[in-house]
Amino acid sequence: MGAREGTARSRTTRGRRPNERWLAYMADRLAAAGAPESHLAPLRAALARGTLPALSPALPDREIVPGELLDLPGRRLRAVWTPGHTPGHVCLHLEEEHPARLPGNGRLFSGDHLLPGITPHIGLYEDPDDTTPTDPLGDYLDSLERVSRLTPAEILPAHQYPFTDAPARVAALLAHHASRLTGLLALLATPLTPWQLAERMTWNRPWDDIPHPSRTIAVAEAESHLRHLVMLGRAEAVPGSGPVTYAAV
Repeated sequence: MGAREGTARSRTTRGRRPNERWLAYMADRLAAAGAPESHLAPLRAALARGTLPALSPALPDREIVPGELLDLPGRRLRAVWTPGHTPGHVCLHLEEEHPARLPGNGRLFSGDHLLPGITPHIGLYEDPDDTTPTDPLGDYLDSLERVSRLTPAEILPAHQYPFTDAPARVAALLAHHASRLTGLLALLATPLTPWQLAERMTWNRPWDDIPHPSRTIAVAEAESHLRHLVMLGRAEAVPGSGPVTYAAV
């Protein structure tokens, strides 16, 4: 299920199967981000072989309207649209007294939006057929503050373990991303491609130890932070650079 405002458009083939079209688009995006040929080669080889499994877009069973009470007899379960990790991400707020009478406003099924000890991946909302600029990180930060205002007594996430004190966890995540953005601005004192930026960012392991698929994810996260800085007017593309580089303003 997905939120109505946040449901991504279905991919179209335009002469390719959806998986081929997506892989070709991803390879082009990585090349534009400055990825080296050593990273692009496996993607291009998979396309050349043409042996990818057939895939089709996953469509929601129904659309959830943000703010609506779901049809669950005897319970008050409200949909809260929380884009960021994905454009259609939804948290579910059970507006009932906590069974252990913990202080707060019910329980929140937070999915991948709010986790107790890790930071959700925030990449880019990518659609080969839609070039409308998006700001996933900005969406995520706004969604965090929206969830904090609910003050749930307990949070039940999709990973790790249940926890309490949503406002404190939200404050920690906001501080993390603020620090991340400040660090990127310092790196952008010298023009860098998104790939070069990702290489210089701090991850949970050295860049050389990050496997191929995770490097693609890391570059997407670097680009989401970079795009947020551009939209804030704090960074800009360097004219005439190719692959495009960005610099702090």
